Amino acid sequence: MSSRGLVLGHRTGRPAAAAREPARGTGPRRAGTAGGSDLVAELARQVLHSLPRSDQRRSGELYIRGLLAAQGRKTIRNVASPTGRTADAQRLHHFISESTWDWVPVRRALADRLARDVQPSAWVVRAVAAPCTGRAPARADSGAAPRAGVRVNGQRSVGLWAVTPLGGFPADWRLLLPRRWLDDPRLRARVGIPQDARPLDAVGAGLDMLPGSPQYGARGHAPVLLDARRICAARTVAALGARGLPHLLRVSASQLLVPAGEPPRRTRAAVTAEQLAADASAATRLATTGPTGAPHEVSRFVCRVPGAGAPRQSVLLVDKDPRHPRRAAFWLTDLTDHPIGALVRLTRAPGLVAGEAAGTGRRVGLYDFAGRSFAGWHRHTTLASVAHTAALLLPARTEDASRTGIAC
Repeated sequence: MSSRGLVLGHRTGRPAAAAREPARGTGPRRAGTAGGSDLVAELARQVLHSLPRSDQRRSGELYIRGLLAAQGRKTIRNVASPTGRTADAQRLHHFISESTWDWVPVRRALADRLARDVQPSAWVVRAVAAPCTGRAPARADSGAAPRAGVRVNGQRSVGLWAVTPLGGFPADWRLLLPRRWLDDPRLRARVGIPQDARPLDAVGAGLDMLPGSPQYGARGHAPVLLDARRICAARTVAALGARGLPHLLRVSASQLLVPAGEPPRRTRAAVTAEQLAADASAATRLATTGPTGAPHEVSRFVCRVPGAGAPRQSVLLVDKDPRHPRRAAFWLTDLTDHPIGALVRLTRAPGLVAGEAAGTGRRVGLYDFAGRSFAGWHRHTTLASVAHTAALLLPARTEDASRTGIAC
């Protein structure tokens, strides 16, 4: 994950102007309806209950249904098209770009639904660069795309994804912007960047989302996975440890570690992850298959992370493809009691999330916002996350109903 962007860590962001929603139009076509119950309506009631007015909640459900039903790029006009009423495009434009509702409670309600009903086994922090259209606030200066190392112009954001048996679900978001948007009062005013927004790097944005997810304190700690190859992993380990959050970090081959097994009162110089991986005598090994099905060899090394606060035991996992031994993946975790096979399965979670983002996420328009406001991007992305959740839950509910003979 690239840490070169800056993120707006603002959590509320209500616009100062208060305007009523346009009058209610014809109701949305019932995407996701079958038989006597409606998953989309149920999900909309659960996650949109914080919206203060009924016309706002109706617009929210209309937008979610449009994201699920519309074909092609999810512009507001396209999202409104399934109703067959041209006035709905203006209605939804106001609802997304100019209304007063706060997206944060909606995301919290969605995260709570995920934690309760699909029980995440891990949380993945994922950065993404999407091509920019129009004069959107995320039209950043060219920067490095996450993991690709190429220069791009586009919307850059960081998402927090829940990994479950049903797939990957987006739960929270931060929008990355270049510093010039934060430092220029004219640009801030143009797109409505809140005054209390603060800059964070991409990994810091991921950490910023974790305390805001209420399921952590109430429902146990699923491990957090993030890409720490371009940052100081020691500080990230210390930050996660201070919050009691277990972690599995992708680290670079040059990450400094202290091998385990040193006698008391003796400090051995730290070595790189690559050097530690070369010590065959210190490893526990497992033959497995890689993400593409090719044979892989995974090695486990006990170590600790210098500079991460109080000394604590960690595990370095080294995943090698014998056909390309120089392309080893290095993972650092505090899940020292997990079997090596369970850790290997966890390392596949970012790939699952990437697949969901490219598949269901693209279909529901997660990265399609082309407006010009900070609040509009957050509202669109929030409702697209709800649509993504509905798209994954609906087949599971249909399958359950077919087994019991109950229509859904």
